[in-house]
This record gives sequence, C-alpha cells and structure tokens, in this order.
Amino acid sequence: MYEPPVKGRPFIAHEKKARAAAGPDGQTVRARPSVYVREHVDVKISAYKVKTKATDDGPFRTGRVTFDAESVGLEHDFHGSVQADSKAAELLAEAFKNDLPVTVAIETTRRYKQNDSGELISPLTPIHELRGIVGDSNRANAEITNRNCRNLVVAVNGEFTDELVSDPEEWESLRENRDGSLAPEGYAVFGGAVIPAASASPGSIDVSQQVRDELKKFFGTSTAAPAANARPGRPAQRAAHAAEAKPWEDWNTDGRFNHGSYLATAIRETYAQAHQMIASAGVGPDIAPALVGTLAELLLGMADRIQLGVYGNPDGTAVRSDRSHHEARAWIDFVVGHQPALAYTAEMADRTSAEAVLARNAWASKVIATVGPLMDAVAHVAETDRIAGPDGIPVVHPVAGSDAFARFKILLGHKDVGLAGWHDRVFPLLSDRFGTHELKRIEVAHFLPALAEWEADPAAFLAAARASAAAHKTAEADDAPAAAAA
Repeated sequence: MYEPPVKGRPFIAHEKKARAAAGPDGQTVRARPSVYVREHVDVKISAYKVKTKATDDGPFRTGRVTFDAESVGLEHDFHGSVQADSKAAELLAEAFKNDLPVTVAIETTRRYKQNDSGELISPLTPIHELRGIVGDSNRANAEITNRNCRNLVVAVNGEFTDELVSDPEEWESLRENRDGSLAPEGYAVFGGAVIPAASASPGSIDVSQQVRDELKKFFGTSTAAPAANARPGRPAQRAAHAAEAKPWEDWNTDGRFNHGSYLATAIRETYAQAHQMIASAGVGPDIAPALVGTLAELLLGMADRIQLGVYGNPDGTAVRSDRSHHEARAWIDFVVGHQPALAYTAEMADRTSAEAVLARNAWASKVIATVGPLMDAVAHVAETDRIAGPDGIPVVHPVAGSDAFARFKILLGHKDVGLAGWHDRVFPLLSDRFGTHELKRIEVAHFLPALAEWEADPAAFLAAARASAAAHKTAEADDAPAAAAA
C-alpha cells in the first residue's frame, strides 16, 4: 500500500519507459524523461467533472478534479485528471460527493507533442522547462504547462492508477530531487532525463603537473591523481559561442566550460575554503595568492577520495558537482576547524618546500581518515532514523512490504469492513495500538498478533477503528479552544 509523507514536497522522478535520444557522444541512448511528482495527504476536492472527448477509437471520458489548496496549506487550487469509470475516478467522485478528504499523488508528465505547434518534445527537455519555470520551482506558468504537459492523478488512497508513468519504488530515494540533479542507482543525469550510467562519457579538468605530483605522492604511486567527471562529456569546442547551459551541465554546447554550473560553484567554494584555512593559519593569502590555488586543488583531491570511499568505489571517477562531494568538503572544513590536531598550519603552506609538501600530505591523509568514517556514521544515523519505531527502537522488519501487509489489505476489503481504498480511516486505531499509523515504522512481529485478532472478527475490527476515530475527533475538538486561547 502506497503511503506518501504527511508533509511531502514536490520532487523530480523519471518515466519508467525509456525513449531513444542522442547521447553524450552522439550515440543513441535510452533516456528516461523527467516527471514532476506532487503528493498530498488529506486534501479536499472542491470540484469533480466528467468530460467526453471524441477520438478515433470512440468517445473518451475523463474525470477532471480540482483540489482545494487551502486544505493542504497552499495558495492556489490545483488540478488533475483521471480516466472516467476507473477505480480512481470512483474514489474521487465518492469523496467529492461526501466531502471526504483523499490522499493523492499527481504526476506532471510531458506530452509527446506540443499542443499548439505539434512540435515533438524531446525526452531530454527538463520537466521544469516544460512547466515554464523561471527560478522558483513552485511557480509554474499555467499556459506553458498546459501546452506541454498533462497533470494526472496516479494514486488515490493508497492505490496506484493505470496512468502512473514513473517508478514509485524510486520515489523514496528521489524525494529531495528538487532540481532534477539526482539520478536513481545505475543512472546518470543527462539533460532533463536519466540514462544508464555507463552511457555517460567522462571528461576531466586540467590540473597542473605540480599538483598532480603532490596528489600522486599523497595517494600513492599506484593511483594517478583523480580527475573530476564532467557529465555527460565535453562537446567538441567550436568558435561560435552558445548560450549558457543549465546549472547541472558542466560544459556549454560549444565545448567551453559552463561558469554557471554546479561544478563551477564547487570549485569557487573550495577556493574560498582554502583562503580561509590559510588565513586562519596566520599566513597572508593576499600576499601569496598562489598558496590558495595549491591548497584548493589538494582539498578537491581529498574530497574526491572521500566521495569515492564512502560509496565503496575507489576505482571510479569523482564527480565534483554532486552534492556528496560538497558534503565531503564541508566535513573537511568541520574537522579542520574543530579538531586542533587536524588544523592547517603555516608550516604546510610553502608551495615548493619538500618539508611543507610532506607535512601537507600527512595532514591530508589524517583528515581523510577522519572524515570518511564520519560520513559513514551519517548514513547509519539517517538509516536508523528513517526506520525508527515510535519508541525509538529501530524497526528491523516493518509491516510494509511483508506478507502481513498483503493480509491487512485483504482485511480492509472484507465485506464486514468495507474500507478498501479508505485505509486512512484506520490510522487512529493504528496510532493507538502502535504509536504510529505508518506501516513502514511498525515492527511486523508486533503487528501480527493484532492482525490475527482483527482477522478473527472483522466486524469488531471495524468497530474499534470507528471508536478510535471518534476519540481522536473528540480530542481534537477539546484541544481547539485551548489552542485558540493560546
């Protein structure tokens, strides 16, 4: 059963079905276009209409839904469509008729062709561009969106519809993907789509021979200095200048470096970091600016190794424009600033002194050995927090995805229960019994005894669910005057 976050934010996912497109080196690749996904819990329906459109295959009926923005704390009402006579349409129509809230997911997907011109829409065009986004991703241009896209309701009260085009199994890993810069495992971002990671061609940023030699000493003779990966590959340089590429593209289409890219930001931030470290060591960076460049290149190399290490990919190529590289550099800054034994000192600053080079490399080695485990610890904390139960004890085997989950869905559809598609009606009962209604946070071993009890007497289960819901409503009503007084 699909359960969205209670306060989810829109994110970018990708169509399951790949489309052919010209790849980084001109070869044909299978690109999965971007999709804009919104999730809303307990949203009210302010209008529901059925429209009929004539097609070559006969009349096609579509349910048009208008959702009440105020019910979920938004400014403007929003819309979605479903195929009439479908289960989703039935649930939406019933909810509208009875003034009941629903839990929905809506996908904004590209049309095959633009509505007005009939021009083919490339699978590589970012979905934000097709929505007319300029700056704030929450402020789309309705006219441009309608021309290029469709808004389809793809989940209603826990059940996905046939209109779903993205892969919901990837949603959890992409819910922070606001700008389309994240890719599912095994894929790389290319334009406004993702392609198999092996299709992305690596490029590199020039590094001076002196820095290469320093990094080679630091990383050992068996490994060359790591190069940053310029995704999805540097185009051939040409005399004619092209418009600046998107921030997630390291190169403009004319082959020149994109100074508005995330990679440019990463390098500029690292130079600022190096400047601050040298100043803190008591050396005047303004007097010897070359010191900043030397340290910045070393810091980038250190972050490369940390990034590759935390992903267990020491033979791979670092991607300096990725957020994980940013986090590695932030952790370097943290440990250097907060652990006196790892402070950058004036003795390390000399660019040519053999003693300074040795001291710098020894320092860098210690910092990497400290930061890597810290980032691993972050992953452990995040994973534990994600599946922690109501009492703080990590859930090892959650109900979601288990056999108990399938049995619970059958129970909801039992003739004496009749809550198929309305699983939110039992949220109060689940919260009373387990401290949370989220099945991914309830330990299946704790859930099974209750499930067996409910299966033995479905009518009693329904009565208990109604009693819990009524008690929660009463509690909310009692709290309202106190909240108003406060």
